[in-house]
Amino acid sequence: MIGILLFGVCLIGGACRRDMQDQPRMKPYRSSSFFADGLSSRQPVQGTIPRGYLRSDAVLFTGKKEKSAQPTPSPANANKNPYADDTDTFPFPITEEIVQRGRERYEIFCVVCHGLTGDGDGMVVRRGFRRAANFHDDRLRQAPVGHFFDAITNGWGAMPPYAPQIPVQDRWAIIAYVRALQLSQQKAAPPASVPGSLPTPKPTPTGGGGHQP
Repeated sequence: MIGILLFGVCLIGGACRRDMQDQPRMKPYRSSSFFADGLSSRQPVQGTIPRGYLRSDAVLFTGKKEKSAQPTPSPANANKNPYADDTDTFPFPITEEIVQRGRERYEIFCVVCHGLTGDGDGMVVRRGFRRAANFHDDRLRQAPVGHFFDAITNGWGAMPPYAPQIPVQDRWAIIAYVRALQLSQQKAAPPASVPGSLPTPKPTPTGGGGHQP
């Protein structure tokens, strides 16, 4: 008797099965009479943030200084420093592996315009495109790392934004490699003289034909 009941339950349950492809569903961007706004696609709940998009570290994700750490600029020097909001430190320690990663990304995305050494003479420039920035100019040598992050993220001049192609961590890696390029092409400064040191005495020439006692 129990076996017959179990068989009947399984038979009824199998008859009620519905395939996933046949279940009621909403197609994206189609209208719907079920919701009051007439849209099948629903907006995210107000105040929610998708996983991985919190971005609480402003320096890491924007290259800008924290608002609380920024000094209030005076009207006299407000326009003197174009990089006042850009951070001058990396948001994480730079290692050899990060620089190597930056070199790989640089040779994929940047070398075509900026060249292998960062002189701004990449292949498209040699073919007539507008000359790219030279990383060895004093202006860019003195520019903070946040400026380069802003340029990669949002574009600069004829350079388009690369945020969709280059993840945040890779942008910082590229900047670390650009700093390495700048150091590699920087001329060594002459050794500075030690204060208070005496000059090296020159040997006194002897007269011709004479002899020393």
